Amino acid sequence: MKRFLTVLLVFLSLAGTVFSSDAQTKKVNRSRIEALVGNLREGASSKSSNDDSSISLPGLKVFSKGGVDIVSVSKFWVKSIMKYAGDGDKDVMEAANLLKSVSKIMIVSYEECDERAKADFSKKITKTLDGCEKFMEAKDGGETMAIYGTSSKDGKSIDDIVFFSPENHTLICFFGTLDTDRLGEFVEKASK
Repeated sequence: MKRFLTVLLVFLSLAGTVFSSDAQTKKVNRSRIEALVGNLREGASSKSSNDDSSISLPGLKVFSKGGVDIVSVSKFWVKSIMKYAGDGDKDVMEAANLLKSVSKIMIVSYEECDERAKADFSKKITKTLDGCEKFMEAKDGGETMAIYGTSSKDGKSIDDIVFFSPENHTLICFFGTLDTDRLGEFVEKASK
């Protein structure tokens, strides 16, 4: 999975020049994705035992119940985590700078929930992303990871990037805008 993400980030850094077209694709529907994640969370809550956990603070939500794990981090927390985790580390500060225009990061793992919920959520996310701009799809064995988003007409930015792997039952969303030039510079430095 780490190899997938590295390859996909490199590809995204090139996406601005590759996908700067007037092609008619629908935008990633952030509110629909958030609603589907909320429904998955509610379903897991109703079926889980009390020994699971969740944390809710302003801008930070961690949920782990019924085989569903969700982490939702606001812009404030992303900046704070990067600032203190990096402790002045140049690479971490560059990553923080790259993410400064991201308003929310959401990570969903639903691999251990019941089979019906897995199939239903995967189907609904697939349908929601159908017709959106797909930057890349990578396959490794039986695993697929696809990246969706909305690139600007001039190719200078990408909005609402979604990584989705139905076989791994994983959804990762970066809601907001990423500058493709800045992304390319970051990936280039990180790969040295």
